Amino acid sequence: MEEVDILQPPLFTVSGKIKTRQQAYEDGDWVGAFNLWIVSNDPVPSVVYQQRSPQSTWAPNLLDVTAGGHYQAGEKLTDGLREVDEELGKQYKIDDVVYLGRKMYVGFNTDGTSHNNVVDVYMIEDSSPLSSYQLEEAEVYALCKCPVSELLKAHEDETYTFKTVALTAKGKEIEIEVSKKSFPENWDNYHYKIAILADRYFKGEKTYCTNSSTLSRNVILHCYYSHIVVYFG
Repeated sequence: MEEVDILQPPLFTVSGKIKTRQQAYEDGDWVGAFNLWIVSNDPVPSVVYQQRSPQSTWAPNLLDVTAGGHYQAGEKLTDGLREVDEELGKQYKIDDVVYLGRKMYVGFNTDGTSHNNVVDVYMIEDSSPLSSYQLEEAEVYALCKCPVSELLKAHEDETYTFKTVALTAKGKEIEIEVSKKSFPENWDNYHYKIAILADRYFKGEKTYCTNSSTLSRNVILHCYYSHIVVYFG
């Protein structure tokens, strides 16, 4: 059974305690997780989303981060990238991905249990077509590219919907309708922030953050707690 490190507030450092993931859920412990967002500029600026399986125990059928999961006990970023290779068939090096920061997430599973995650968030640009991904059917139901301009409209207007084409793990193209309700709920408007971040990145805008200089293009910072987005300058 999968074991995870228990993180100790307030800094959420590794406490030295190890539990099964299920036991950590039941005890309300905080555990580490990894998110990698892939953005694409082909054919238009987009965020690559994973559609979760209808059988998933959390957020079935919804659109979520391109690749992610919990760290098992003792794991770190390199293990997260290995997971990306297994799920998506993409091999990225540590130097390829850019660290955005950490966020907190509390979610509820279909069986009524909850999970408390401290998530390391990363991003990378990869404009290759969806057909270049090798999806692990047991983990990934489908992938789609959501245009950034459409994502912003959907997050800003609850009545707005748009359609996009997803590619399933079996290689079948399906059309899905996307709205604000298509994404898991997050207390910090996480998915909206990612859309804003991608929009500013592709526009090449420059922003500033307290105690920082103008950021170079290969740096992304997302100041989650101050609700300031600082991105590839």
